[in-house]
Amino acid sequence: MSKKGVKVSSVTLAMKGRDLLLKNGYKAYLTRNPKPAKGEGCGYLIYVNNLDKRCFQILTNNGIKVIGTVDLGDAL
Repeated sequence: MSKKGVKVSSVTLAMKGRDLLLKNGYKAYLTRNPKPAKGEGCGYLIYVNNLDKRCFQILTNNGIKVIGTVDLGDAL
């Protein structure tokens, strides 16, 4: 199973997103982005165990724009 992190535009939104996912029963963590792209989001990702469509719905329904995902491989 590949590990994925969710990219957002700022560390503040990453913290808010993590907290939202925790309140909804997910195990979510902040982690550094091992493959940052210039001008695309902040340097942090939201890592979620069992990332699924519902995670994206929770984030977007609460005003957190998801920029994309990053494959973390064995980085964690």
